Amino acid sequence: MRTTGRLREAVEVAAYYVVSEAHTNTAKHANASSVAVGAEAAGGVLRISVRDDGVGGARFAHGTGLFGLKDRVEALGGRIWLESPPGVGTSLQVELPLDDRSVGSG
Repeated sequence: MRTTGRLREAVEVAAYYVVSEAHTNTAKHANASSVAVGAEAAGGVLRISVRDDGVGGARFAHGTGLFGLKDRVEALGGRIWLESPPGVGTSLQVELPLDDRSVGSG
């Protein structure tokens, strides 16, 4: 699905914060040489992926920016996944519903 206009404001804001926080974490903590960002609107959701080749070890600890992202995404009915094995890099995947229904509802 290609969007011909703007997404709803809550989705745009959440997408901005996902990418911004992921980049901030990569710059501050990952010691990465590259980071890749992808986004796709399909099946009623916006999928965002952010991957780096850094040191890994990121987690959703209370009080971190990633914890705040998790709250923001889930408040919109979205889903978020984090894979960050030590020494392998970090992969953050997010799905945000493009309408007011939650991602998991049919």
